[in-house]
Amino acid sequence: MNVLELPAPQRDGLLAGARRSRVVRGATVYMPGDPANCVYAIDSGRIKIVRTNSSGAESIVGIRNPGDLFGELTWLGDETVRATSAIALDPSEVRRLDASFFERRLREDGALAAAFARGIARRLATIERELTELEGKSVPGRLVDVLGRLAADHGVAQDDGSLRIGINLTHKDLADLIGTSRETLTKELGVLADIGLLRIARRTIVLLQPRAFPRRRRE
Repeated sequence: MNVLELPAPQRDGLLAGARRSRVVRGATVYMPGDPANCVYAIDSGRIKIVRTNSSGAESIVGIRNPGDLFGELTWLGDETVRATSAIALDPSEVRRLDASFFERRLREDGALAAAFARGIARRLATIERELTELEGKSVPGRLVDVLGRLAADHGVAQDDGSLRIGINLTHKDLADLIGTSRETLTKELGVLADIGLLRIARRTIVLLQPRAFPRRRRE
């Protein structure tokens, strides 16, 4: 659910008692094992949700933007501790809602509960679709798909017809998004740069031929 889509009175009632905090880039909001006793809403910045498997490999399972809730899936699953990490991609400001308060608001406001359910359904449908699309694809294919999605969500058109992805991701971040190593990711980005499809400068990726990257905005 994105709280910016709620009517102002409903949004204000949900966030009125939330505690605000600022998070510097790279700081961890929570990590595996932390108590799952709250839900967060993003006022500004972006938060990546990271899952670590038993061998220590990390994968980014989502990027949350202003207005998005995060940390709600653990709470919804009735788990007592976090299974993922939440890390700031940008300097961010988040609001922390106590889980008992959040649950009470959903019970009291049917429209709010319905909006929350729709948001969860959209997110799960998006994850399912993306997993299906990426299944069986090579690393280059997965990279092109992910760059296309990032361009759809965060693309900034440039005067020369190129498209800058307006979110600063490290090579490790991109590797975690497509499920490969940083070294392999760097090599594949170099291939795309060599054939003139993109340019990389200071953690910023510019798609020189945007049409080569199918764009589908996250729901």
